[in-house]
Amino acid sequence: MGLWPFARGQSPYVSNGRQFASPYDPSNPNDNSWTASAVEYDYVVVGGGTAGCVVASRLSEDLNSTVLLIESGKSAGNLFTRIPLAFTKSFKTESDWAYHTVPQKAMNGKEFYWARGKVLGGTSAINALIYDRCSSEDFDSWAKAGCTGWSWAELEPYFRKAEHFNENQVPTAKLKLNEKGRSGPWKIKRTDIGAPITESILDSCKELEIPHVEDTNTADKPRGVGHFPGIVDEAGKRCSTAAAYLTPDVLARPNLTVAIKNTTEKILFVEKDDGSLKAAGIQISAGPDAPKFRVRAKKEVVLCAGTVSSPHLLLVSGVGAKAELEAAGVECIKDLPHVGKHLSDHISSGPIIFRAKPEVTLDYINAPLHAAFNLIKWLWSGSGPFGTLAVPSAAFVRSDNERRLVDTSIGPVKDLSSGPNSPDIEVLWSPLVVPDFFTVGKPGESGITIAAITLKPDSEGSITFKSASIWDRPLLDGNYFSSESDINIAMRGVRLILKLVRTQPLKSYIDFRIQDNPDKSSYFWLADNDPDKLTNEELRAFVLRNGHPACHPAGTCRMGSSPDNSVVDPELKVHGIQGLRVVDASVFPTQVSGHPAAPIVAMAEKLADMVKAEHSSSRE
Repeated sequence: MGLWPFARGQSPYVSNGRQFASPYDPSNPNDNSWTASAVEYDYVVVGGGTAGCVVASRLSEDLNSTVLLIESGKSAGNLFTRIPLAFTKSFKTESDWAYHTVPQKAMNGKEFYWARGKVLGGTSAINALIYDRCSSEDFDSWAKAGCTGWSWAELEPYFRKAEHFNENQVPTAKLKLNEKGRSGPWKIKRTDIGAPITESILDSCKELEIPHVEDTNTADKPRGVGHFPGIVDEAGKRCSTAAAYLTPDVLARPNLTVAIKNTTEKILFVEKDDGSLKAAGIQISAGPDAPKFRVRAKKEVVLCAGTVSSPHLLLVSGVGAKAELEAAGVECIKDLPHVGKHLSDHISSGPIIFRAKPEVTLDYINAPLHAAFNLIKWLWSGSGPFGTLAVPSAAFVRSDNERRLVDTSIGPVKDLSSGPNSPDIEVLWSPLVVPDFFTVGKPGESGITIAAITLKPDSEGSITFKSASIWDRPLLDGNYFSSESDINIAMRGVRLILKLVRTQPLKSYIDFRIQDNPDKSSYFWLADNDPDKLTNEELRAFVLRNGHPACHPAGTCRMGSSPDNSVVDPELKVHGIQGLRVVDASVFPTQVSGHPAAPIVAMAEKLADMVKAEHSSSRE
C-alpha cells in the first residue's frame, strides 16, 4: 500500500522523501531488501508534466489502485505561468529546465536554448498555449507504419475526452462544436485576436488564395489559414494539465500521492523467476548529495518525463545501446539501441521582423504604464491583450507548389508529409517585435514577427548522456538543418512570407525601408532587403544564420513494431521489459504536422485507458 500523508485542508503535495518513500543507503548497493520492504504503489508515474498529470489523474480514478506521481519541480509557477501573452516570462526561471543544445554543425556552431517545463504541468505550464490537434494523416501514417491502435479514428475520441471547449466569449467563431469535446477537464477557447494587424494577415492570405479555415481542429483538418484556439480557461488564465487534471477533488483522493521537488534518479529492475525483466520501482532524491529513497511499483512504472528526460532516465538506468552504456560506466540491463535516437524537432527560419505602424500591433504594452494597466485589466477580468495568444493564428501550406505560391525553383526537397492533405510548412506570426522568440524589442519599436517552420524535418538528432548520474545534464543535439531539404523548405517558406507582407491589406500596415546593403546585424535585415534582388545564396545564408528551433522535440523513445526500429511497442511498453511504459512526445513515431500539446494529452488519455483495461482484466 502507498502512504497517504495528507487530508483535506492540508497541503496536497509532499516533498520530504520520508513521507512517501523508504530510505535507501547507496553505500550498500547489494542490499536488495527494498524489493520486499520499500513503500509500494500500484502505479508510479515519473514526471508530472503534460502527460504525467493526465495519467496520474486517470489511473487514480480507480480508488482500489494506489498512484504515486513524482515531479522534479514545484507544484506551481509564478504569476506569469498563468498569463497567456506573458508565457516567455517563465523561461529561464525555476519553472524551466532551461536546456541548451550542443553546437549545431550546420548552423555555424550555434547553441540553442530549449524551454522545458520544470513544474507540475510540465511544458503545458510554460508553452505558447496553442491548441492544435494536427493533421489526421499524422496518426493514420503511424498506424500504417505498424503502430496499430493509433490511427486518427482510434485517437480522436481521446481528444474529445480531454477537451472542454468554451466558445461563449467569441460568438463569431464558427467552430464545429459537434466534433469537439464539451465536458472534458482541459479548458479550451478562442481568445480575442488582440491586434488589428492579425486580421490583415488573414485577409492577405485570402488574396493569395490560401483558404480561410474557420475551425483549425476538424477531423479532416484542411490546409489553410486560421486562428488557433487557446488552452485558456473561462477566466482568461492558462489551463495547464496540472490545472485541468489535478483539481482539488483529484488531489484529495486518498489513493493519490503527488510528490514534488524530487527527481527520479533511476528505474529499478528485478529479474523474475522465468528470467524476464520487470521494472520494480524507482530511486529518488531531492538533490545529488541529498538522501536517497526508493519505492516499489506493484503493477507498472509509467515514464512521462518528456523527450529529453525519458530517454535520459532510461540510459542512466541501463536501458539503451550496450556500447554507449558501457562507455559511460553504466551496466547494460537491456540493449535497446534506439533509446535517445531519432530526435525530431520543428526547425524554423527564425524570427523575421517587419516594422509596422504602432497602432496595429501590441508593442505598446511593453511601455510600463500600458503594461501595468493591462495587467490590472487581466487580473480583474481575464481580458485585454494579456489574455490573448502570442501566436494567434497561422497558415499551413505545402512546399510543393501550393497554388503556385511557393517558389519551387528552390530545391530539391523531400516530401516527408504525412499525406497529400497534410502541410509541411507552417507560417506563423506574432503582433510584436520578438527578436529571438523569447525577448521583446527595443522601446519605441513596433512590428510583426513572422516565421516559416519546417514541419516534417529530414534531420534527426539525439539525446545522449555523460555519466551514470541523472544529475549530469544530458547532451541535446537537434542536428538542425543537416539535411539540405530542410533548409530548402524553410527558404521556400521565407519567400512566401516576403510575398505575403507585400500583399494588401497587410502591405499598408508595413513600414518598408528598403536599402541596398542593410546591416546584417540588425533583426530588420531581411525586411530591409528588396526581395527581387535578394539571391537564394543570400537567403540560404540568412536561414542558417537566423534559424531557430520551435522547441517541439519528439521521437527519442519512439513507438514501433520491433526493438530493431523503436523503443516502445504499440501498447507503449518498453521492448523486453515488463511493467514499464512511456507516454510523452518521445514516443511519437514521426513528427506531427503542428503543435504537439494536444496529441500528447490525447495519447496520455488513451494510455491510461489501456493500463486500466489490462489490469482490470488481470483481476477478473
